[in-house]
Amino acid sequence: MRLPALCFTGLSLLLFTASAAHAEARDLRILGWLEEARLASADIAIQAKLDTGADNSSLNAPEHERFERDGEEWIRFSVENQHGEKHTFEKPVVRNVRIRSASGTSRRPVVKMELCVGDVLRRVEVNLADRSNLEYQMLIGRSYMQDRILVDSGAEFTTSPDCAESEADDAAKATDEDQDDRDEN
Repeated sequence: MRLPALCFTGLSLLLFTASAAHAEARDLRILGWLEEARLASADIAIQAKLDTGADNSSLNAPEHERFERDGEEWIRFSVENQHGEKHTFEKPVVRNVRIRSASGTSRRPVVKMELCVGDVLRRVEVNLADRSNLEYQMLIGRSYMQDRILVDSGAEFTTSPDCAESEADDAAKATDEDQDDRDEN
């Protein structure tokens, strides 16, 4: 019985080593499923779930106000982290999306934000939602992680956001107006 267990352990170690080498060759960061994300323009950090099941990122903004500026639609919203630090943003609305989730369908405004997770700084579309009843106030979706991050589902808070030396790049842009993101925890 010891031989099959030893073979399984060896095979697992080989697969992990090969995966890590592949990630390193592609210059991918291995981060946990929970990390701290810094909203770059405000210098405020919040806990975020790296969600490989969501196409796009989503941020808790239960109270927001739409307004017009220079003929364009804008939105004002506030973000408060677990330490009580709060920042109010004013951003142009890029588009509105219809999101299907376990609780039904909703329309949400989408804004562009610069997010820093680990040492990855990206400008990404973020839909604004009421996530007050959910455990994590931010989801980081695949469009942010694509070509930059692998998620270790057994790890949490592996690194602090540090993008001081980084320059933001634009993450993959969603092309489908009718997204099928999940808003779970």
